[in-house]
Amino acid sequence: MSEATQARFRARIRYIKHGRLAYLGHLELAHTIERIVRRAQLPYAVTQGFSPHMRVGFTSALPVGTSSDAEYFDVFLTDYVAAPEALARLVAAAPQDLAPQELRYIDLRTPALTAEITRAVYRVDLSCARLRITAAQLEGALRVIASEGSIPYVRSGKAKTLDLASTLVGFEVSRHTEAGPCTIVLDTRISNDGALRPEILIAALDRALTPDVEFEGPIVSTGIQELHAFSRYSVTRTAQYVEDADGSLLSPLRAGETTSAPISVSSVPSL
Repeated sequence: MSEATQARFRARIRYIKHGRLAYLGHLELAHTIERIVRRAQLPYAVTQGFSPHMRVGFTSALPVGTSSDAEYFDVFLTDYVAAPEALARLVAAAPQDLAPQELRYIDLRTPALTAEITRAVYRVDLSCARLRITAAQLEGALRVIASEGSIPYVRSGKAKTLDLASTLVGFEVSRHTEAGPCTIVLDTRISNDGALRPEILIAALDRALTPDVEFEGPIVSTGIQELHAFSRYSVTRTAQYVEDADGSLLSPLRAGETTSAPISVSSVPSL
């Protein structure tokens, strides 16, 4: 590899995925992030081989339609750009619904994001079509589903199983008013064996709460599930964590940290 393309620095960026851009697939998202880095004119490193491409790494894929407050990508650079300036350039180059929020330089030897991040938190907002469904009923149904340990479903014509025993750490249900929306916070675990798909859990919850509806066959993953108990739902990944040896949950911006503090959008200069 020539000196011009050698990675000498590694920046880790937290960004959001909101609005209509939540419907970008993972490959589309990766291409968009690469275009943002190019538009920001950051001195990115490239891979070796017959088809060189930008050295950039991402977190695990979000289901299409799921928003996020805490997505991350790593980009390897050939030259140093001060963190506030690098973040300002990325913010100026990105659409608002994919706006970078924080940036930190980390050690080149830090493991990949998909290897480091083992916990994720989701917030599910549900508008109930049937007002008689209470937070207590939701919690009870979730406990029954969780106790079964798994949910069979079909995706792209293939039979699959959502392993709740290994992916669901815990949950919390809240509802501020009897007729208002319900919120479920899911604490989940990510590993090489898989991750929790919130929309499958919601579909199972919908079936548990509508015993009067006849369902044929297993749940079919369609990305945006058609439900009977709920008139509307939205899913947001609100946090991702690196789990320390003692069980402590750390921000990915702290894992493999260098001496500098993360730079956030509130502290970057305007371009």
